[in-house]
Amino acid sequence: MTGEQRPPTWIYRTSKPILILGEIPARYPIISLIVLLLMTVVMGIGLSKLKTDDSLNQFLRSDSPDYQVFEHMSERFPASDLDIYMAVEGNDILSAKHLKQLRELNYDLLFADGVESITSIFALREPLPDEGTPAALIPDEIPDGEALAKLQQEIESHPLAQGRLISPDENGSRLALFIVSLKNDQVNERGLPAVVDEVREVAQKSQAAKDLTIGLAGMPAMKAEVVGGTKRDISTFNGVGLLVGVVALGFYFRRVRLVVIALSPAVLAIVWCLGLFGWTGTMMNPLLNAVMPLVLVVTINNAMHFLFGLCRNLDEGMSKAVAIQRTIVEIGPACALTSLTTSIALFSLAMSNSALIQKFGIMAGLCILVSLLLVIAVMPVLAALFLKEGEAKYLVEEKANWGVKLLDNASAAVSRLVLRWPTVIAVGGTLLTIAFAIAYFQLEPRYRLSDMLPDQGTAAQVSKQIEGRLGGLFPLRIVVEWPEKKTTESPDVRNVIAEAHRILDDHPKVGKVNSLEDLQQWAESSGLTPDEASARLMEMMPPDVASRYVNRKLNAALVSGYIGDLEAKQILQIREDLAPKIAELHAENPDFKLSLTGIASVGATRSTAIISQLSYSMLGAIAIVIAVIGLAFWSLLYAGLATIPNLFALFATATWLAFLQGGLDYATIVGLTVAFGLAVDHAIHVLNRFELEMERTESVAAAVDRTLRLIGTVLILTTAVLVAGLSITQLSAVPPTRQFGLICLSTLVFALLADLIILPALILVTSRYRIGRKALSPDTEEGWANTREPQNR
Repeated sequence: MTGEQRPPTWIYRTSKPILILGEIPARYPIISLIVLLLMTVVMGIGLSKLKTDDSLNQFLRSDSPDYQVFEHMSERFPASDLDIYMAVEGNDILSAKHLKQLRELNYDLLFADGVESITSIFALREPLPDEGTPAALIPDEIPDGEALAKLQQEIESHPLAQGRLISPDENGSRLALFIVSLKNDQVNERGLPAVVDEVREVAQKSQAAKDLTIGLAGMPAMKAEVVGGTKRDISTFNGVGLLVGVVALGFYFRRVRLVVIALSPAVLAIVWCLGLFGWTGTMMNPLLNAVMPLVLVVTINNAMHFLFGLCRNLDEGMSKAVAIQRTIVEIGPACALTSLTTSIALFSLAMSNSALIQKFGIMAGLCILVSLLLVIAVMPVLAALFLKEGEAKYLVEEKANWGVKLLDNASAAVSRLVLRWPTVIAVGGTLLTIAFAIAYFQLEPRYRLSDMLPDQGTAAQVSKQIEGRLGGLFPLRIVVEWPEKKTTESPDVRNVIAEAHRILDDHPKVGKVNSLEDLQQWAESSGLTPDEASARLMEMMPPDVASRYVNRKLNAALVSGYIGDLEAKQILQIREDLAPKIAELHAENPDFKLSLTGIASVGATRSTAIISQLSYSMLGAIAIVIAVIGLAFWSLLYAGLATIPNLFALFATATWLAFLQGGLDYATIVGLTVAFGLAVDHAIHVLNRFELEMERTESVAAAVDRTLRLIGTVLILTTAVLVAGLSITQLSAVPPTRQFGLICLSTLVFALLADLIILPALILVTSRYRIGRKALSPDTEEGWANTREPQNR
């Protein structure tokens, strides 16, 4: 059999401009291969330009008022974003031996290139004298005996240390906190991970580390872990992803030559996409890291469909040139349409008001189109160059028969099930889709700041340790600003700062409130009047300490409270509790400006808005994708048929989420959007094959049966590859990356079930009402069940 020429389908005609990219290289394979290699070298150069970044600020960044207030605060108090919390825990930590070790650690840290200042028990001072600088509370020579006991009592009771820098005694164990402020210029010059590693190395080499437990926490430490994890994920995802592809392709094709041909576009896609990131200056982060597994599985998926169709055509006796051309005509349109719909789903994320998600959607969509280009262009070239005329059968010879038969039997079993019970399956699937949709719309947005940060590194563990002993680490801040005619020493400025301090301190979920009010009270404890104490503070306070509380040039002060790792709705409730009190304070002082902000606050307000908006944009993307399918097949019926199984997969995953975590976070919505774009690929391949089979027969049942037996094998295998490939996201240390992968995995499994069972059943049921196409026994399900099986391939 040489392969008869078939009239091109509508989907082929609409995708013809893309398929030319495969037809031309098939005619000129050597020239095309040289061009591809040269372009790969160019994209490989872009790899050297690739950089990494943490994703937190990108996620929150927008033009919204709440984020602008946050940026306004960060510009006035930049030191607040560069604090590492070093926790030192152990028994008898205030003993003379340990105090000496901690003092040496304090000195060593101060001499580190990247450290600006340190706030610890060694920064505590005696009461403020009338003149001069107050002496350090802890003297150069650590005393012993009664003097040591007195010193220990003074440290414990110091108003600036109690519950802030030293924890209460718990069975002889205490936790001392060192707040290490980093130099901004060093962070910019050397990078945050290098500076954090320097601090960690100093701590680990200290004498204190031999007797006490030392760990780092805080935003800089967590962000450094994000960057480090991102770099590891790049190599892990690509290496393991390729290994998964080799195993899956080897299982099915059992020929090194075929495995290399199918895997080559995936290897090129990695180089091209990472090169695209490098050339465009797009910095890699945990969410963008998920693009690489996505590109790998989509590329291998399309390559497997193409290679399977090519081998089937060769096994039917076609010449190599005819087999390649026919594969482009039969399989190419479906690959083009699946990539287009996946890209549409991804590009819909560009409508998000989060810079991080916008960038992910745009770059991921572009990468999927790049992978399509490579599959369409590379597969015909490699087939033309490395497959020989008159080779033994690729899919029916004994070498490959075991893997093929295993999947063929599964596809045949699915076909028998669908042909026997189409109405029950179609109605049941539709009702389940409705039920799952109801469950989806019950889900509420959820966000927890720690979900954005590594949970498998030491920073997360140390954060929990500090929160358990000293309270939360996530800041909630009030920025107090006053007119130019006033100064920090003005009584009304002091009063407003004191009231803002009290507002935060009075809330039960806010702890460790820090502001000028603390220092004011400490200064007044030495017997000075408020005016004298304020003047003396401004006179003797070191600039690096003052900058944490007040910006005298810009007439602003910072009042900081700290909360634990709370859900967004809990933080929003705190904001609601504080808002009327802040508004009342402002009403009493109308010439002052009071703003409630902080990473926890802006994260709660921005995340809920982003998640809600993403949910609506996802539904919009679904509508567009379904419309594109209808246009590509020029059939409203096909658009409707593709809707139910894919919504089933989407909403089934959402229902599972309801039991798993009870809400929608941003990684969930992004994952659902991407997974829908992947899941709809299966439906397109089923409808495309069904359309081709209907050209051979007037029987819908026979066409469905042959479709399931031909396409089911490939769909099962490609889903296994997709699941295995995306499973590597579970190796990430960053929760959003793992969550994204988990959502995609779940949706793909549900989509396979829906597209192999529900979609064919819907085709059979709706065929009763279609004019011009008849089932063998259109009025009885038994007629479908007794349909004669088509001949083996």
